[in-house]
Amino acid sequence: MHNNKNTLLTRTILFIQFILFFGTAMPNAINNHEVQAIILAAGQGSRLKTGITKLITPICGQPMVLYTVALMQKLSIPTTIVIGYQKELVQQAIESANIPNLLFAKQAEQLGTGHALLCSKETWHANNILVMNGDMPLITPDIITQLCLEHQKNNAAISIVTSYNVDPANAFGRIVQQGDSIKIVEKKHFTFSITDYPYVNAGIYLINRAFLETFLSTIKQNEKTNEFYITDLVEIASNHQLPVITMPFPFELLNGVNTFEELATVEQIKRNELIHYWMANGIRFTAPHTVHLDLNATIGRGTVINAGVQLLNNTKIGEFCTIHPHAVLDNATLENKVIVGAQSVIENVIIKEGTTLPAFSYGARNKFMHYQTPAHYSQKNDVTL
Repeated sequence: MHNNKNTLLTRTILFIQFILFFGTAMPNAINNHEVQAIILAAGQGSRLKTGITKLITPICGQPMVLYTVALMQKLSIPTTIVIGYQKELVQQAIESANIPNLLFAKQAEQLGTGHALLCSKETWHANNILVMNGDMPLITPDIITQLCLEHQKNNAAISIVTSYNVDPANAFGRIVQQGDSIKIVEKKHFTFSITDYPYVNAGIYLINRAFLETFLSTIKQNEKTNEFYITDLVEIASNHQLPVITMPFPFELLNGVNTFEELATVEQIKRNELIHYWMANGIRFTAPHTVHLDLNATIGRGTVINAGVQLLNNTKIGEFCTIHPHAVLDNATLENKVIVGAQSVIENVIIKEGTTLPAFSYGARNKFMHYQTPAHYSQKNDVTL
């Protein structure tokens, strides 16, 4: 960190840089010149204990990391993804979605979030750098837009998303503010009372690039973990009396995924969002809390979805269909007015308009049959294979 002799000079340089970057008001809340995104997707996610990076774990049929990437695309924010652990798997999952204009930066050794951000430095071009983790599938466009507006309004060096949460099991770092001083303390190092510091750091930062270029390299390696924490930038800005903005949002929107319990919670929230969307568009779910629905499945109006149904991957259901209990449709296409019997499994086939499939039907790419008893089946020919 800079010594006292250099502090005044540093502040002067930063002030000039801030004026250059913020001297004119932005015409839009977010644009390609003012904001770019760095998504941190290099970590192991070791708490899932699977040996596979958590970032490709599907949530409603889509790899977790793609929710964050797709959000940036929706907001037209240029994006760089920092990859490291099992980088080939993560990059393949992202590229399979055919999202244009993405860049990748590689973190060869996982030395913390500050080091991961430094690995993306060659891609920086905007005046402000939005940094967020790749395991936050519930983040909304409104959160990012409000963060950008407040950051610009206050000419902040760094702005962070926070949330009120006093659950001691929470793994997030905590905001420690004492007078004019503010810093983030990671959970593993937090020794204060949670009730005194009830706000947590959500892991979303908007950082002025001039400030970042000046101070990112001054972050010290933590003695206990040997990692470089991006959170140290908050204390650095505070120590230099530069503006630090905190933006609180409801915790349920900021849930990350570090355990299978958190994964189940996040997927249920996302699934409920999808079901509510389809209900508003003329679809009846007789027992919505029992239905599994993937992101890319589509359903025509007037259709009834009964208890325990699973609609997986790119399943397409026409209008006025009925799907009876515990049927599974995987990449299936149903034309209008199709009835699928209970406990049927339909995979990769097209079911013609007006077809009625009895219970226990099974359709796959090269065969179609329905079971009357486990030991007996009969062929059916009224489908397109």
